[in-house]
Amino acid sequence: MQIFEYPYVIITILVAIFILMGLIGLYFTMKSVKTAKGTAEKSFCGIGKIENDFEKAREDRQNRCVIYISISLDSMKRLYAESKAVRMYEQVKRILLGYFCLNINGEISLYGSENFVALNGLDADKIEQHIAKCYEEINEIFVKHGAVSVVRVNFGYHTTSSTEVSFKTALKRAKQACSIAEHQELLYCRWDNSNGKEFERKIKIENNIQNEIDNNRFFLEYQPIIDAKTNKIMGAEVLSRLNSETEGILTPYFFLSAVNNVGLNEKFDYYIFEKNCKWISSDKENRIKYVYTINFSRQTLCDKNFAENIIKIAEKYGIDYSCMAVEILEDKSLNEDEKSTMIKNLICLKEKGILILLDDFGKGYTSFGDLADFDISIVKIDKEITQNSTNQTGFLILKNIIRTAHDLGFKTLCEGIETEEHKKAVVDAGCDMLQGYYFYRPMPVAQLETLFEKL
Repeated sequence: MQIFEYPYVIITILVAIFILMGLIGLYFTMKSVKTAKGTAEKSFCGIGKIENDFEKAREDRQNRCVIYISISLDSMKRLYAESKAVRMYEQVKRILLGYFCLNINGEISLYGSENFVALNGLDADKIEQHIAKCYEEINEIFVKHGAVSVVRVNFGYHTTSSTEVSFKTALKRAKQACSIAEHQELLYCRWDNSNGKEFERKIKIENNIQNEIDNNRFFLEYQPIIDAKTNKIMGAEVLSRLNSETEGILTPYFFLSAVNNVGLNEKFDYYIFEKNCKWISSDKENRIKYVYTINFSRQTLCDKNFAENIIKIAEKYGIDYSCMAVEILEDKSLNEDEKSTMIKNLICLKEKGILILLDDFGKGYTSFGDLADFDISIVKIDKEITQNSTNQTGFLILKNIIRTAHDLGFKTLCEGIETEEHKKAVVDAGCDMLQGYYFYRPMPVAQLETLFEKL
């Protein structure tokens, strides 16, 4: 019997051959990719080599430039598949290798899981040119993966030719500069004495922030909100201030990043909310006539117990829900689980009669998608949109935002009104509520109480 007399045998053999050839091809493909990746990895040196070469150049009084590169893929991993984040990360690594190692006779090392340290002899002007060109290519990767506003990249650098500056000192300064760039939303920052002192102050505030909350060093100020139709005060935004034992009076610009960096968002948000409830309870008859809006980070709003905690605090002080409003800050992106939890919390609060505001609409993470996702009451329009409404294009943008909000059943609040022109534009555009220096600046509790007495 000849096996080839049976067609199914021939087909089986052919299939087996094709599978074998496919496996062989896959093996060599994976081997070539691994080799290419290995070659790239070999081009990254260890941090020890960079330190040794820095110290050699230091002895020779040569110029040294240390660059610290921070890349945060956390948001990318939260929003997309981890494999996609890894692919993008590998592409970014090759770009960094080209600009800070191969093309300028420099060195670059991985530092931690996602960050990098580079060393070369370029001066400030040239290194800034390299950073700008490097980021252009990195940004193309972000555009390709749809991650332009998702992945954060910052550069910090320190240049020196002094023999007194060690590698550890230079690296510390480059990291400080990178942190400053991140805080100020800049692409890069160069370390110098002035911003170095500012960074040390920031760290000092971070180290003390827990004690500042525990010792009740925060106090409240209020900025009134005006009804656009009646021009009467209808409520106020609650603003926190810190009376620091070491730094004096500080605004949120100085301490909110510290609260976030040390992971105290939830504790701080509940603390401020309770502080306001306690103040209202001391004169309920006069104070519950107005609505008080309080900012909450999205991290706090994603707490599974958020709605329950807010209700407990309100009940503790016997506060009517109708005088409360929760402002959703635009401080972070959300994954699906977080968004689901936040939606449930907001629905629960709204059912109780608590108003929900979407803060800074038109800026950062706040977008039209949030109007569809969250059951809100009021759209609070970012001050840049408000202040640009005095020209024709800006006015049309504002008017259409307000119209869209109204069509969806939401009221609108324009913040940042500082001139008569601003006021006229937002009123003509149909805004419901107004806030800004044109009416009132943030004021201490005593001043607000005096204002209420006159109404």
